[in-house]
Amino acid sequence: MAFFSSCVMRHSSQLLIQNSPRTQRLAGAHAYTGIPDYVRSKIGRRLDTNRDHPVGQAAEMIKHFFRTQHRHSPDSEDGFPYIAFDSVPVTIRDNFDELQVPLNHVSRDPSENFYTSKQYVQGYARQRAEVYPRILSQSRNASYDRWMINRMADELGHSVHTVLPTHTTSHLPELLRRGLTRAIYSGQVFRRDSIDAKHYPVFHQLDGFRLFTREELENLRHDSGIEGATLSDEQLIMDNLRCTLQSLVKYLLRRVVSADMRSNASEAAENSGSKTDGCDALPLSNTDYDNHVEAGNVNVPVNTEHAGEDELLKWDSDTSFPFTDPSLELYVKLENDFVEILGCGKLKDVIIRNILRTDSRDESVGQADSGNQDTSEIVGGWAFGIGLERLVMTLSRITDIRQFWEDDERFLRQYRDFHRYGTMPIFKPYSRNPAVVRDISFYLDGADATKQAFDEVDFRGILEELSREYVEDVTQLSEFVHPKTGRRSLCYRVTYRAMGENLTNAFVNEIHQRALDRITDTFNIELR
Repeated sequence: MAFFSSCVMRHSSQLLIQNSPRTQRLAGAHAYTGIPDYVRSKIGRRLDTNRDHPVGQAAEMIKHFFRTQHRHSPDSEDGFPYIAFDSVPVTIRDNFDELQVPLNHVSRDPSENFYTSKQYVQGYARQRAEVYPRILSQSRNASYDRWMINRMADELGHSVHTVLPTHTTSHLPELLRRGLTRAIYSGQVFRRDSIDAKHYPVFHQLDGFRLFTREELENLRHDSGIEGATLSDEQLIMDNLRCTLQSLVKYLLRRVVSADMRSNASEAAENSGSKTDGCDALPLSNTDYDNHVEAGNVNVPVNTEHAGEDELLKWDSDTSFPFTDPSLELYVKLENDFVEILGCGKLKDVIIRNILRTDSRDESVGQADSGNQDTSEIVGGWAFGIGLERLVMTLSRITDIRQFWEDDERFLRQYRDFHRYGTMPIFKPYSRNPAVVRDISFYLDGADATKQAFDEVDFRGILEELSREYVEDVTQLSEFVHPKTGRRSLCYRVTYRAMGENLTNAFVNEIHQRALDRITDTFNIELR
C-alpha cells in the first residue's frame, strides 16, 4: 500500500506540510523533466510476474497462501483472486483523492512523483497557493466525500491528469468499482527516489484487501467464542487482519531455504504448505502448490532457523496511513534487528462509502448494489501492502536492491526453477566489482547570484540523472568554515559501482565531469 514501508511512501506518518518553505520552494522550482530514460526502460519490465526471478517467486508464494487461506472448504474456489495490473499511468484521483491522501500532503509534490502532464506540474505551485486552501476549508472531518472528490476533479483536473502509480493501492478504487470484496494485486510503482543500495525509483508492490458483510463478521464473532461476543466490529476486523498477516509471514519464513535445498525439495521434514492459524476458524487440507507448482506433489522444505516464529514478529501501532485507521506495521527480526515487512490497517469507511454509493454524504457504509456484492451488508474491511523487493531482501539476505534489475547469471541462476518447489533460497554473495570514488568539494557562496542556491535534493538528483545507474552512494564527508574568510564549504563523496561490469577510471571521469558541469551550471557554488 501507498505509505507502507518500502512498499510505500517514505513519508509514512501522514506528515502534513501546511506552509513548509522547503515544499513550496521545491514545487515552485521543479522543472518538468518527463520520465528519465533509466526509469522509462523499466516500465513494463515486470519482475513480479517472472517466476524465475526472486521478486516473482515471492509474489507466487503470497498468491498461493491467499488462494488457499480463506477457502470455506477444502474443495471450494473462493480464495482471493489475483490481478496483475499493467504498468500504465493512473489518474491523480485514484492515486491520491479516492484514498484520502490529504490534498496538501508532501507525497503529492512533483518532486516525489512522475506526473505525465507538463501543464499540471507547471501549475502545481499556483494551485497549491491559491486553490488548495479554498478546497480544504470545505472538507469535513479531514476526509473527502464524493462531492469533495468530484470538486477536486473539476477544479484541479484530477480525473484527467495522470501520474505513474506511486503505490499499488492506486488500483484499489477500480477493484471496489468492479464489486470485488477481496483480492490481492500487484504492479510496478514509481517514485522520484534516489538510487543506491537500498533505494530505486521503480519497484513492485503486492496489496490485498478484504471486505466483510454483516453475516461474515458475525460468523467471525461466533467462531471466536465467548471472547468474540465482547468485541466490536473494528476489533474483529483487526484481529482477523493480524491473524491473517502473521500466518502469511510465518508461511513465507518457512519457505526460505539454503541454495542446496533444490535437490532435497521432496525430502522435507515437514509440510507447512497450506497450514493456517485458523484466522477464520476453518482448517484447510494439506494441499501442495497446485497448478503453479510444476513439479507436483512435493513437500515444502522448512528452514529450521525459524523455530519460535512468534518471537521473530513484532507489531507496531504507532503509525498512520491516509487510507486505514487504525493502522499497523509488522516487523520481522533479522539477525539482531527488526525490519519492517508490511503495513496494514482497517480500511477507512469513507473509502468504501464513496465508491459503493453515489450519494456519499450519507454516513452509512453502503446501501446500493454493486456488482455481485449486496453492499447494504458491508460493515468494513482491511487492507495491506508489501514491497516485494524489500520482502525478498529481508528473506533472502540480498543487500543491494539494484541486483534485481541486473542480468548477471551469477544472480539469476541462484533462483531459477525454485518456483517449482514454492521456496526461496538464501542469496549466496559473489565477488562484487570494485568501487570507484570521487570527491566533490565546493564553497556555497559562488560569484553568480543569478544561479540557484545549493540544494542537496537537486544535487543528488543531478548525479543520479547524469550518472545513470552507476551511483551507489552519495555521502557528505565534511563541512568546513574557513577561519579567515568565513566561507562555508561542503565535501561529498560519490561512490560509483556497476553490478555487471568493471568501471574504468576513464569512464567514471567522463560521467563525473558531466555531472560536475551540470552542478556548477545550476548552483551558485565555487569548486575547491
